[in-house]
Amino acid sequence: MLFPTLSFAAFFALVLPASWLLMPHRVRWRVFMIAASWFFYGAADWRFVPLLAASTVANQLFALLIHRATGPTRKAWTVTAVATNLAGLVWFKYAGFLSLTLQTTATDVGIHAHVPLPEVVLPIGISFFTFQALSYVIDTSRGKIVPAPFLDFAVYLSFFPHLIAGPIVRAAEFLPQIKKKIDPRRVDVARAFWLISAGLFKKVVIASYLGTYAADPLFGFPHQHAGVEALFGVYAYAVQIYMDFSGYTDIAIGLALLLGINFPQNFNAPYAATSLQDFWRRWHMTLSRWLRDYLYIPLGGNRQGEARTYLNIMLTMLLGGLWHGAAWTFVAWGALHGV
Repeated sequence: MLFPTLSFAAFFALVLPASWLLMPHRVRWRVFMIAASWFFYGAADWRFVPLLAASTVANQLFALLIHRATGPTRKAWTVTAVATNLAGLVWFKYAGFLSLTLQTTATDVGIHAHVPLPEVVLPIGISFFTFQALSYVIDTSRGKIVPAPFLDFAVYLSFFPHLIAGPIVRAAEFLPQIKKKIDPRRVDVARAFWLISAGLFKKVVIASYLGTYAADPLFGFPHQHAGVEALFGVYAYAVQIYMDFSGYTDIAIGLALLLGINFPQNFNAPYAATSLQDFWRRWHMTLSRWLRDYLYIPLGGNRQGEARTYLNIMLTMLLGGLWHGAAWTFVAWGALHGV
């Protein structure tokens, strides 16, 4: 179920008034929001609702074990939690890519072996809720947060406005907002509707038009286009990507605001950036901050000399590229930005 659809409009028309009525009742609101979010997720494929539920239970258990442990035991539980989350992400998102790469490499070196390609269906949004779960257990290990009550964490991980395509909201940003009673009379309705309207215009009007009449014809039939026409198609594609992604994020932020939750900003005029470094401070900002705080800095950041700094930047951008998609083109894109 995608945001700019009639089915979602009907879904939200039922969820919004029910949410406002239940806001004064903390437990009922949480239970309702979990049920609504699981229904929203199941509308894409009900087979993956148990995966989301399992991730919720497992990461809450990991957080409790990490919080109660000390010394080497705490580190061991943290490593186990991180490895478990990454194993699930790798299996569902990268198993086919890794198998195909292995088979292609073997063939290139003269080894004719059949590597079975697992038929794995990619659960929608798994990259987003896995990264949020990782931030929860890692921040618990670092002592930045304490494990939340189970219902609070379940709302955080499954909250439908950010479940499919972000932004990546951290537990420290989300959980304090639902610990206090949300007053529907204090909801910034005007800003919410402005964000939703602007997001719909970006995604449905601008992105769709540029995709249909400029980008898709160029990349679908590249041999039929050249010169200025091809250049226009390339720029149109760049604008289409931005309008599509930022528009969806604007809608997500607006929907969350109507439900009483503030999300962090995710885009800030990225094409006005003056450098690649500045670009990544403006584009998908919640992902950039996540990669910085949970990958680049733990690798050593810029604290271990110039050579190690360059290596850490390259590893971060490579994995950031791979996070966007399971293909060598995304790896090359990450490497280009790393360079």
